[in-house]
Amino acid sequence: MTNETPKLSKHTLTMSARMERLIRIYNRLRRGPVTIEIIKHWTDSVGIEVSSRQLYRDLITLQSLQIAEGENVVEFVDEKNRKTWKLEYEDGLENISQYDINSFFLLKNFAPATIVQQRRASINKFEQIIYKAFSKSKYQQFIQANELYLHRTNFFAQLYDEAEHQLIEDYIWALHNNRMIVIESVGINSANMHVTESDFPLALQPMQLVFHRGRTYMAGFNNMEKLIIFPIDRNTRFHLTNTKFNRKNLTDSFHEKMGLLFGISDPIDDQVYDIEIEYTKAYGESWMRYFWHHSQQWRQLENGNYMLHLQCSIGRELVGFLGYGLDKIKVHRPQLLKDMLVEKAQRMVDLHEQDLPIDEQEANKMY
Repeated sequence: MTNETPKLSKHTLTMSARMERLIRIYNRLRRGPVTIEIIKHWTDSVGIEVSSRQLYRDLITLQSLQIAEGENVVEFVDEKNRKTWKLEYEDGLENISQYDINSFFLLKNFAPATIVQQRRASINKFEQIIYKAFSKSKYQQFIQANELYLHRTNFFAQLYDEAEHQLIEDYIWALHNNRMIVIESVGINSANMHVTESDFPLALQPMQLVFHRGRTYMAGFNNMEKLIIFPIDRNTRFHLTNTKFNRKNLTDSFHEKMGLLFGISDPIDDQVYDIEIEYTKAYGESWMRYFWHHSQQWRQLENGNYMLHLQCSIGRELVGFLGYGLDKIKVHRPQLLKDMLVEKAQRMVDLHEQDLPIDEQEANKMY
């Protein structure tokens, strides 16, 4: 006699694989409705090798099964004879509009990749909860567009991995508990904070986690109540402390100082400037649709161009902002900003015409 394990037949293996696939498809339905195109896109993305024809048969099978009490797979056919399958919960709510549903999918699909990519599993959990609550609403009506045709380019989005997200978790803890952190070193200084190596370790009273131009930033005060802003970055090192600080006493000052910045870059001085920048008509009409600063005011001139009025500080980010415009913008005032822009433009011309080496210190000396 032998103790060999009996081999499963090919038919048994096929049935087992199909049952596993059916369960995975059913769990996908817990997130929201699907068409054949949506479910095929999903199976391809998770490595399930199955044809569209077989997926159709699988969905028909799931309609006839009662996998969980109080849950039913339902098929809908729209005016173009396109079929959609969704999971309905008998205790689901119904008071949600198509506008509400589209709003959720816009949030889901257009949220910054910086945040979404590493937190997809967490977001999927909330999607299941939301869908379960409102499964009897018309989720299926625009599901094809909402699942497959909303796209973000991820242009200018910093690519985060687990290291950055662990820093975010730690920083949120410090924010919630009003605890100081100690920054040991920073990887990048994209806000151009005026600090040197001798300033570290740097004690920070964290006031906000700020999302700006594809990155998240720690923003708060040092012990001298200087505004400090550093990006969350894998090469930044900080540790948590149990030292509490009084957030209430700092809040007004923090909002005032943040409100004076153009963007988040450290200003060149403590002055608030009256700034006027002229834009060509078409360029101005494009840029005036954006938010740049809470003080912004646009006025059309007699020549058809637009004048942008700002009251804010001057820093590297403002000069870079103006650099986008090239010869489609003109600084009217203050003279200081005009001089900075001329100097920076001349420096760029010299670099290319004379084939000069680029130098970080030289590039930042005016800021």
